[in-house]
Amino acid sequence: MSSGRPWRLRWVRLALPRHDARTCCWYHSGDWHRVNRLALEALSRAQREGVKAKDMARYADKYAAAAGASEWERDALFSMYRSSDAVQPSGSRYLSRSYINGQHRVQAMLDAGVRRTVVLRLTWPDSPAD
Repeated sequence: MSSGRPWRLRWVRLALPRHDARTCCWYHSGDWHRVNRLALEALSRAQREGVKAKDMARYADKYAAAAGASEWERDALFSMYRSSDAVQPSGSRYLSRSYINGQHRVQAMLDAGVRRTVVLRLTWPDSPAD
C-alpha cells in the first residue's frame, strides 16, 4: 500500500466520490459506500435492539444478508465488526490522530470518497467512560 494520498486528491475524492470498483486489490474492488451504509444502519438497529458488542459481527452479517448484500459486501461488513480486523483508534478518544488495523481498508474508503464509517473502541469493563 502506498504511504497515503496528497490532500488535494483526498479533497477531490470527497467532492467527487467514486462508486465504481477498481481491480488493484480486494479492498478496492467493491462498493464501500453501500458497505458503510449497511454498517451504520446495522449499528443503529443493533443499539435499539440491545445487541451486545461481542455479537455485533454476527448481527451485522445477518443484517447484510437480509438486505441482499453481495458476498464481497458481507465480507467487508463482517470485517468492520470483527475485533481482530476492525478499525480501532489509537490512544485517547479525543486525542487520537491515527488508528490501529484497517489502514488499507480505510485508504480504499477514502479513495472512494466515503465520509463516515464505524470504528471499534475497546474499553475495559472497569474503566471510566471518556
